[in-house]
Amino acid sequence: MVKKYWKSPEFTAFCTSLLTGFFVHLFGIVNILHNHDDVWNQPTGYGAGIASGRWMLSILGGISQKLGFGYNLPTVNGVIFLVLVAVSAGIVISVLQIRNRASAGLMGALMAVFPSITSVMFFKFTTVYYGIAICLAVLAVWVLQKQKYGLLISAICIACSLGIYQGYVPITISLMVLVLLKQTLNREVNVRTLVLRGLYFCSSLIFGVLLYFFILKGLTAVYHIALTDYQGINSMGKMPLHSIPTLVFQAIRQFHMLPLQDYCSLANIGLLKVCYIVMMGLSVVTFGLALTKLVKQWLLIALSVLLFLLLPLAMNFIVVMCPEGEIHTLMVYAFALIPGIPLVLLECWGKDGVKVRNPAAVCRWCASAVLAVMVFCYGYYANVHYTAMYYANRQVENYLSSMVTQVRMTPGYDTEKQWAFIGNVSDPLLQSDWKQAMSYGGHCFTDDLLNQYSRISWINQYLGYQISEASRETLAELLKMEAVKEMPCWPNQGSIQVIGDVVVIKFENILDQN
Repeated sequence: MVKKYWKSPEFTAFCTSLLTGFFVHLFGIVNILHNHDDVWNQPTGYGAGIASGRWMLSILGGISQKLGFGYNLPTVNGVIFLVLVAVSAGIVISVLQIRNRASAGLMGALMAVFPSITSVMFFKFTTVYYGIAICLAVLAVWVLQKQKYGLLISAICIACSLGIYQGYVPITISLMVLVLLKQTLNREVNVRTLVLRGLYFCSSLIFGVLLYFFILKGLTAVYHIALTDYQGINSMGKMPLHSIPTLVFQAIRQFHMLPLQDYCSLANIGLLKVCYIVMMGLSVVTFGLALTKLVKQWLLIALSVLLFLLLPLAMNFIVVMCPEGEIHTLMVYAFALIPGIPLVLLECWGKDGVKVRNPAAVCRWCASAVLAVMVFCYGYYANVHYTAMYYANRQVENYLSSMVTQVRMTPGYDTEKQWAFIGNVSDPLLQSDWKQAMSYGGHCFTDDLLNQYSRISWINQYLGYQISEASRETLAELLKMEAVKEMPCWPNQGSIQVIGDVVVIKFENILDQN
């Protein structure tokens, strides 16, 4: 049994995912790289909790901090996250029953280097929790398959995954559709049983979502917390029915336009666009091959076609979930299952031989080659983004260091003064040669980092200078003053002045809002 386990496709996926992930993300886990949120959560923190609908994140983060953990540690958090991703890869292979070890290994590697994973690595303070959310999202389907009465456990997994990060439920939905599609094409059970199994899967999903909302409503009421309007969180579950067809169409359209429009930076170079075109083409071809097994079984054929057509919606279901939000790289991890579609369908075709004339063998070789190319490209661009983030961080440190030095040299300055930042930095000389290389969600350019809400955190954390920022009321009064209106903008001489008890740093001209 032990030997059989070590040779299993699940273990192969786990190993390749962990080793590939560690190698590709090595720079990110041994260097301190901050985005706007990461520098804010120092030295501890877990991000937005109940106010963003992430009640399970608040629970896990609170427990972690109570136990003395919860520090923002790039290496520790990054390694634990990659282990959790590798475990998730093994579960996915088990759920989809991909028996070819090479295919399983390549899928595991892809799941570790997919752009969504790189985006999570920019938020080191919460990577462990997001890794748990991914595990729960795939475990919810595994439990339904392996446990006779797994509906309750599956619903709890879905609710908890949603409670950490809502963007991973499309993975659960996609896996459910793929499982049903494979069972239909393999004629494992009759049509009646397949329909009942589909309803069983849907019940788990519905109960999980209801449980998530039930706990969320209870906690917001107990702690008197209002949901934020970020990404339309406060309107979850209030979608008008007439908007659903439009959102469904939009989700399907964006899926099919991925190779042409670089959806969420998943195909940011021509080679990746070709890879997605080939993978989508192979999905259609292998689906056609699998359908040939269902000779004149029209109900099974119709059900198979329906499930196959549902895959784009399932993988891009985040569009339906987040109609008022901006979809970015972090939210589309379900797209990592696209290369898995032909691999699953090839399992339905049966064991393929080594002869080139075997259509299944040709498709598997093509899929494996394209998967290898995708792993290489995504691994390469993960390091492009890490390097770009490194230079962005250094530029922010140097820029703010120079600014703080000039503030301290301003006539009339003393340590009791409050600091008032007027507007956002718009320096014509501020440039970054790496800026064009940054495209993943969660990644910030130098000018973005300088103008985010966490500007003070950069000064505090990197310069060790604990400044007192002026209140909104003070800022509003300053905007009315003629002396402030006549000040030149940064970085010109005179853009930093002491006015009363406040050091004014004027970045741009802002009209008096009153």
